Amino acid sequence: MLGEKIVAKHLRDSGCIVEESLNIFDSDKDMVVDGKNIEVKTNAPLFFYNSFTVSDKQYNKIINSHRVYWLSVPLQTINDEYAGCIFEMDPSIVKSYRITMNNRSVTAFKRIQLGMKIVHKIEDPAILKQLKDLSTSYL
Repeated sequence: MLGEKIVAKHLRDSGCIVEESLNIFDSDKDMVVDGKNIEVKTNAPLFFYNSFTVSDKQYNKIINSHRVYWLSVPLQTINDEYAGCIFEMDPSIVKSYRITMNNRSVTAFKRIQLGMKIVHKIEDPAILKQLKDLSTSYL
């Protein structure tokens, strides 16, 4: 929820018209931006793969969105140069791949690739700390 609020503010500050979904179980979108469905993921990346991941249940929602915004959550023990960055992903361009860990398979998207770009970096230490505190990442 925090990531969605941060991304919505960034988009509004950029001049977009943003309608946030009030239904936390909305299976189509997290928000509508300038009339198009947008998905927001607040994600501690798989650092060693330099990738964001989604479960199979989220894959279709991601791929069918006009854009996906990833908020890269600061890691607990590793300094990540992309911590606090908001990435904008064009699902029609980006490439994905599968990772299997502990008998669980997920779809991964490299943070640095065609169709993925950094649109903003959060510098406020209080917000970065809050994101880090809410993270379930052990890295």
